[in-house]
Amino acid sequence: MNRIPPRIAVLQATILAILLVIPVVAGVFFWNKHRWAQDQLAQLEPRFARLSGLQKGKDSLAQAEASAKALLAGQAYPNAQDAVQAGNDAQQRIRTLFADSKLDIGSIQVLPAKEQQVFDRIGIALRVEGDLAGLQNAMALLDKQSPTVWVDNLSIQTIGAVKPKSAQRLAAQVNLFVLRVRS
Repeated sequence: MNRIPPRIAVLQATILAILLVIPVVAGVFFWNKHRWAQDQLAQLEPRFARLSGLQKGKDSLAQAEASAKALLAGQAYPNAQDAVQAGNDAQQRIRTLFADSKLDIGSIQVLPAKEQQVFDRIGIALRVEGDLAGLQNAMALLDKQSPTVWVDNLSIQTIGAVKPKSAQRLAAQVNLFVLRVRS
C-alpha cells in the first residue's frame, strides 16, 4: 500500500478539521442569531398587540376623548382664555348670582392664580350679607354654574341680636375658586 508522508497526512487532517469546524461554528452562530431574533419578537409581540388593539378601538377612543374634552369644558376655563379674563368672568357671574339672590355684596376680589398640576386655580374672596334663604338660593345656583365654581371655604356669622319673630341677618365669607386649563 501507498504510504502517505506524515507532512501530507497532517496537512490533510488539518484541512479536514477546518472543514468540519466551519459548519459547526456557522451553525452555532446562526442558532444564536435565531434565539436572539426569537427573544426580540417575544418582546415586541405584547407591544404590537397593544398597539393593534388601540388602532382597532380608535373610534371609541376618539369618542372618549371628545367626551372628556366636553366634560373638561364644563369644569374649567379653556387655556385660550387668559387667567385674568377667566377670573374677571367668574367674578362677574358670582356677583350677579349673589345679587340676584337678594344678598348685599360687601366685597368681592379675584386672587392671583396658583398653578395646580395642569390647571391654574383662580381664587375669589367674597363677603356678603343677607338672610338664610338668599344664601341658600345663591349656593344652589352656584352649583349650576359652568365652568364650575368650587367652594373652598364658607364661614357664616349672625349679625346683631337674634329676634325670634324676624329673619336673622347673616354675614358670610365665601372663598371660591375656578379652574383654567394651563396647557
